[in-house]
Amino acid sequence: MKMPPTKKKPVVLIADDNAVVRVIVSRMVEALGYDSVTATDGDNCIAILGSRPVDLLLLDIHMPKKNGLEVLSYIRDHNYTLPVIMSSGSSDLEQAVESLKLGAYQYLLKPIDPERLGTTIKNALREQDLRQQVMLLTAAMAQSPLTVVITGPDGTIDYVNPAFTVSSGYSDEEVRGKKMKLISSGKHSQNFYKQLWETISSGKSWDGEFINRRKNGDLYWESATISPITDRVGQIAHYIAIKQDITQQKKEQEALAESEMRFQELAELLPQPVFECDTRGIITYTNRLGYELFGYTKEDLEAGVSSLELFMEEERSRVAYTIECRLKDIPFERHEYTGKKKDGTGFPILIYSAKIVRNGCPVGVRGIVLDITERRKIEEELLRLNHTLEHRVEERTRELENTHRQMILRDKLASIGQLAAGLAHELNNPINFVRINFSALQEDIDDLQSILAGYREIIRKYEAGEALNGALHDLHQKESDLGIDTLLEDIPKIFSESKSGFDRIKTIIESMRNFSFRHHENEKVLFDINKGIRDTLIIARNEYRYIAEVKKDLSKLPLIPCNPEQINQVFLNLIINSAHAIASQQRTESGMISIHTWHDDDHVFCSIADDGPGISNEAMLHIFEPFFTTKSPGKGTGLGLSISYDIIVQKHEGKLSVHAPSEGGTVFTIELPLRQLANTDKHD
Repeated sequence: MKMPPTKKKPVVLIADDNAVVRVIVSRMVEALGYDSVTATDGDNCIAILGSRPVDLLLLDIHMPKKNGLEVLSYIRDHNYTLPVIMSSGSSDLEQAVESLKLGAYQYLLKPIDPERLGTTIKNALREQDLRQQVMLLTAAMAQSPLTVVITGPDGTIDYVNPAFTVSSGYSDEEVRGKKMKLISSGKHSQNFYKQLWETISSGKSWDGEFINRRKNGDLYWESATISPITDRVGQIAHYIAIKQDITQQKKEQEALAESEMRFQELAELLPQPVFECDTRGIITYTNRLGYELFGYTKEDLEAGVSSLELFMEEERSRVAYTIECRLKDIPFERHEYTGKKKDGTGFPILIYSAKIVRNGCPVGVRGIVLDITERRKIEEELLRLNHTLEHRVEERTRELENTHRQMILRDKLASIGQLAAGLAHELNNPINFVRINFSALQEDIDDLQSILAGYREIIRKYEAGEALNGALHDLHQKESDLGIDTLLEDIPKIFSESKSGFDRIKTIIESMRNFSFRHHENEKVLFDINKGIRDTLIIARNEYRYIAEVKKDLSKLPLIPCNPEQINQVFLNLIINSAHAIASQQRTESGMISIHTWHDDDHVFCSIADDGPGISNEAMLHIFEPFFTTKSPGKGTGLGLSISYDIIVQKHEGKLSVHAPSEGGTVFTIELPLRQLANTDKHD
């Protein structure tokens, strides 16, 4: 067993120039239970005091060098706190009085009586201990951040520490002898003070809070403990109050209470249920809509409701896992669940959540619950409508593709009609017939595009979260107004009638079979584009022979995989456009159409240039758009270049570009990919 540490013996310093006295007194001191140290003169005594701790000094008055009174003066001047007992063989009263004035505790005559010495040392050390305790308590009171007030039994202030001055603004001099009413705020009732005095006057301590008033008039809060102090006979002699300024705490509590109230009010205003749960998943808070959505009451939550009870049984393991993920910051994807009302009804919900952190540690989860029942119904309806719409779009896309093919064929036939002057009369009737059908078809397409635009508007509103009921009604009404069913019945008839017209044209131009021979639309065969250019120039000769000369610079080219009829149609459109551009200037001299072909390792190229009026920058932006034309009314449909662009870019994965040189005229450049086969011959 470990023994408690032995208490250190007090050290008594014996300063005397007489060696015999030093020995005798040292033995007395040690016999009394103290440790002794001796000094031979005043200087030696001062040196020892400066080098080691000493608890009491027995100091002889008559010593060489510095005498006892000089040493005593030194001790006083240097703020030593140890008690000093003076000794002398002389009964000089003046020396005794002077010693006491300099701070000596007692004056003893030699020879020193052992019993009196023991009593004097004991009393001196005890008094020194008391002084030390008082000094420590005084320092503690002065440095304490807590306010300390000591009053008499009638409440008159006897003592305040510096913290009181800091809190109240009153100094010790201003409050000493005054009553505590000096700092009273008037905010407490008479009954409050009555109960306080009844408590402390009965000998009990009182704990509570005050609202006091500072010297400058400001109010402040204090937490106080007031205790009675009794004398030897048990009578109350003083009251001591230990107080702490809690004004800032009160403000923080008020701010917290206001914040909590604001949170409650905002939560009640939210259009969705909000909730909080602890780390075990127990619901700790929800707003009014939360109670209404799930059918629980405030009393249910106070009794304890697990968040898992708010989900269908098959969802609960996933819910528990997502709570764990949220608390550990582990990402998860699915946020939709099947909720469960108190009556057992299931319904779809969406939950947005975040963990609650306090002092750096997660303490729970809070979130928002969205009832997505109506959204699910809308999604199902939109899926149905979308499926119907996709089906209709596919049908109309096929119809439009067929129409586009017919437009390409019509453009080609129209070009050939312009070329075959001798066949103009025979071709005029079927062409006009087809033109009328095309106009009717255009109107039908416009109606279909209007309906399609309506469906797109519905999709846009759905994606924007807007209501669809009115839009759907309007679209159904529009279909009825346009007679969409009748329109769908008429289109096949129009195509059938147009096909009859084309069949008639085919019979008329049988002699042009080599030029108009048709492969399948997507069929590609090896073709020499130089030959296509030569054939096209022969067919179109009547269009340019009186307007322009044609300059050919045809390089030796590899065969390319393409649809020859489509490529020839592009050549025909570009050559006729050049001829018409030159003719529009009504020049007296012939113009020039230059055709140049070349190739590199990956592509073949053909440029068709004219020295006509050129194309404006604004027209350049729209040159390949359907129905855009710079020709005068009746001179062009605006389809030739758009069809040419589609043939080169879309059907042959090439490029068709236009350039207007600064010196005038227009240059169209065709770029087609070269997929050269092994051992393929080249032709000039």
